[in-house]
Amino acid sequence: MAEIEAVSSSEMIDRLGELGNPPVWSLVITVFGDSVMPRGGVVSASALSSIFHRLSIRGEALRVALHRLAKDGWIVRHRLGRNSHYALSDIGRAKFLPASRRIYAIAPVLNGPWRLVALRRPPHPETAMSEAGFLQLSPTLFLGPRQAGEPPANREAIVGDVRHLPDWARSALAPEPLQLDYRRLHSVLSEQMATLQTASGLEPLDAVGLRTLLVHHWRRLLLRHADLPADVMPEGWRGEDCRGLVLALHEALSRSADPWLDGAIGPRVTHRP
Repeated sequence: MAEIEAVSSSEMIDRLGELGNPPVWSLVITVFGDSVMPRGGVVSASALSSIFHRLSIRGEALRVALHRLAKDGWIVRHRLGRNSHYALSDIGRAKFLPASRRIYAIAPVLNGPWRLVALRRPPHPETAMSEAGFLQLSPTLFLGPRQAGEPPANREAIVGDVRHLPDWARSALAPEPLQLDYRRLHSVLSEQMATLQTASGLEPLDAVGLRTLLVHHWRRLLLRHADLPADVMPEGWRGEDCRGLVLALHEALSRSADPWLDGAIGPRVTHRP
């Protein structure tokens, strides 16, 4: 096996950055979910500035993002002495907590046995099928996981159990662009894991920056599709491989990141959802 060249923290951050430049406001939400919420939910402007400075994001861009999030009702701001502090609003918590449960889960929530429901004609846009937990494969075809309720009564519906989805249905659940993005993420995360296994240690703030980008890129892809296991996804699906790498990298980075976060934000008081 070839030797792995030493890679700096900056190079690791840059490599994750090649997956795309996330909006600053979206990164702020990631920081809240990954680092702030487990520590009481309140963070100072100075702590946020330190994290975003390490990610090479200008202070003005951070201030604009915080202003936008406050205006949109995601966060609230208050002053304590000379420093501003921020917290997720009740609306922000309600929107973020369901996503947070998915981000740190060790396995997909949805699973079989599976039911297919075929309708003779497309349903109303506000269909009760999605409200019952069914996933739309086509205008008239729906997949129901075990957790889905009974399909709404419909004289023109055909309901049947299914063991193996055809390839076209799998592709409907995970289109090729999504699969490609997961392959790219898997490649980068594999490199990061190999690098961390040979690294002598990370500076705490470097680890915070890396962990923030790690969770952000995972969250960005995870929330683009239903929370389904690999057995109903297309052949070569990398989503679950990425999940394993994300959780392992998160644990490894936390050994350096958590002490800095405990000092800058406060000690950990709750587990993640």
